[in-house]
Amino acid sequence: MSEKWRDTIWREFITKNIDDALLFFLPELAADRDYSREPVLLTNEQRAIGGSSDKGARYADLALSIPLKSGADHRIVLHVEQQHAYDPDFPLRMFQVYYRVSDQFLIPVTSFAIFTGDRSSAASYFNEHYGTRVQFEYNVYEVRTANEEELKNNGNIFALVILAAKRMLEAGGDPKKRGSFSFELLRLLRKRDYDDRRAKSLQLFIYRILQISDEKINRRVRRVWDMQGIPISEAVKEIWVRDAIEEGMKKGIEMGREEGLKEGLKEGLKEGRKEGRKEGKKKAIEEVARSMLNDGVSPEVIQEHTGLDKENILALS
Repeated sequence: MSEKWRDTIWREFITKNIDDALLFFLPELAADRDYSREPVLLTNEQRAIGGSSDKGARYADLALSIPLKSGADHRIVLHVEQQHAYDPDFPLRMFQVYYRVSDQFLIPVTSFAIFTGDRSSAASYFNEHYGTRVQFEYNVYEVRTANEEELKNNGNIFALVILAAKRMLEAGGDPKKRGSFSFELLRLLRKRDYDDRRAKSLQLFIYRILQISDEKINRRVRRVWDMQGIPISEAVKEIWVRDAIEEGMKKGIEMGREEGLKEGLKEGLKEGRKEGRKEGKKKAIEEVARSMLNDGVSPEVIQEHTGLDKENILALS
């Protein structure tokens, strides 16, 4: 799964479920949030916020303006980054985005990083040169260290999101494990009393994180989902079953080839032994004939005792 595709999955889910995200990751901000007003997604500004690099312009993963209770004009920008691969420059990027957001919107900013890989980057940025010092710390959440039992007992939808991300780490590239984990998570989802919007959103997240390794597979599963009009969980199950059958057939063919190779080797050895014995016997007879010739025995007598042709006997001399 590409980093860009993973960013998209997290960004879309957090945006659609921002209040659940605040309650799970930043409860203090959730307590100060003004729920009479909607957060504003800073979509058009994200490229400017993200800045540029040697590889060209980059986007901030997510920037949302969150309304606060403390007044009509009081808001805070929530900057969120999902980071999967370890990157030593990640803290610097977090600081750069924080500064750009503060400079552009002139309102407070809180930064938050979700580490979804098997190794986390630093949770702060520090720089000091000739008396000038910068110390920048931001909120972090590490998927790999999250307590599994606590996640299973937490009713917030992001508990299952984090559990799904943990399961993806455990499954790696194994499609069987991804399929098995998806069923486990979908069973947990069915036990939760979520409204349809949350349930469908979470179901889609699980399906994308655990079953999709790239956009090509995404189209494949979505085609089954759309054409048959079945729930995502059933589409995932059908694709998993198809993959299992395909993998089983592939292994069967490989085993068949392996057995054929073994049989071929066995027959080859058998024929080889037979030819070897035949060749060895022939050489032994020729040695006897040569010895008889050296002792002055006539070719006719040698032919009678060895069965060799007279021409072959004369060639031995």
